[in-house]
Amino acid sequence: MDELDRLLAETMHEAAGRAPADDRLLSTVHRRSDRYRRRRTAAGASAVAAAIVVGVPAVAVVVGRSGESAPPATSTATVAPTASGRAVRLVEGYSAPVFPYTLPATEGMRAPVASVESGSLRAFFEATEQLRHADTTVTVSSREPVFTTVATETAVQVRGRAGTLRTVDVEPARQLTVTWQEAPGRWIQLATDDTYTAQQVVGLADSLTAASVAVLPPFELDLSPAGFVTDTITASRMTFRPSATAPDSERIEVVLRKRRELSGINEKVGGRRAVLSHDGGGALLAVDVTDWDATLEVTAGAGLELSDDELVRFAAGVHILNRSDPE
Repeated sequence: MDELDRLLAETMHEAAGRAPADDRLLSTVHRRSDRYRRRRTAAGASAVAAAIVVGVPAVAVVVGRSGESAPPATSTATVAPTASGRAVRLVEGYSAPVFPYTLPATEGMRAPVASVESGSLRAFFEATEQLRHADTTVTVSSREPVFTTVATETAVQVRGRAGTLRTVDVEPARQLTVTWQEAPGRWIQLATDDTYTAQQVVGLADSLTAASVAVLPPFELDLSPAGFVTDTITASRMTFRPSATAPDSERIEVVLRKRRELSGINEKVGGRRAVLSHDGGGALLAVDVTDWDATLEVTAGAGLELSDDELVRFAAGVHILNRSDPE
């Protein structure tokens, strides 16, 4: 287990009590207005350009709003799990990881909103004042980022360590990203735009302090896969793998999508109509969540040993929270 996985494992059980009261915060940030697009584009492009792979804990599926009691799950499926697959053991409860740093609170910047994307922990700091501040994203990963965009690179000192400042000359704003190895098995990058000077960007990185910023999942889970790591948490999805390097065939994914009509109904999940299907990629359980005008999709990869009955049981314990946002 690498250093980042260890960090996530240690903090997972502490996250629930630290979630901010405004449980609509994550959805609000994901729908922030166009007037912030310039900075959002600049900061987001740097994160996309870095091809980082990491990992965190598992499970997912949805049937009701948080606080509702769902009817028992019923299943007519009898398909046997793959004998050679990685066994999945469902355990009670789930606690999301936490982001381990923050920037100093300052007027003109909102408090951070944390997420997990492709195994990397991220915190987004939204700028509300556009003259002196810009949207800033801090990413923590267990591997060195690999960038694919052409950039001017400058060696810098960050927090007493050797780092690299990358400047990408694009419109409408130049992207500035500083990257360094904070500790063995932990790399950090801070991405923003040219609202800040190069010296100010390095100063932001230097100002990071230890914290426990809760990652707010879109679902409450009654069950989760033991020993898995959380690979992604956004406003619409949660994914899990046995390890940071496990292939997609060993992934469990829960996604809330805009509603689509289901045909060939063959399951009931928490009293809701559902369709369970199989192909070479694994099992897909699609649940019709009419009161959310959404479809909940729960996927178990072909490389996992998880029976249909267990998949349905897992899905019956997925509760949609108000901060979720169907994609």
